[in-house]
Amino acid sequence: MTARRARRAALALTLTAAVGVAAIAGVATAAKSKRNLTASGTTLAFSKKSLTAPKGQVQLVLTNKASIQHNVSIRGNGLAAKKGKVVGKNGVSTVTATVKPGKYTYYCSVPGHEKAGMKGTLTVPR
Repeated sequence: MTARRARRAALALTLTAAVGVAAIAGVATAAKSKRNLTASGTTLAFSKKSLTAPKGQVQLVLTNKASIQHNVSIRGNGLAAKKGKVVGKNGVSTVTATVKPGKYTYYCSVPGHEKAGMKGTLTVPR
């Protein structure tokens, strides 16, 4: 396995996004960088305001533990907005995109949530 492939497989992270509290943990996938988000609590915010991922396919997976509806979406750097389905408590919202070097915004597209702070920046280095 090349160093690049090993790094790509090892770099997959679990992003826990929170509407309240969040955490980051490692998860390895072979083909894509995966970020798992969890929404919980009552504050519309992600615990991590920035992430880094290698170029290629990235998958954001939101598990909503909050009592209000959320989803996960991504846009930026020439990528048209891609939105996961809006889900209620214990639902899962997923969005997959192919990213190139640059900056992207991941956010909740439920009206008012992004404006209230439920967003972050995904950076893909050269």
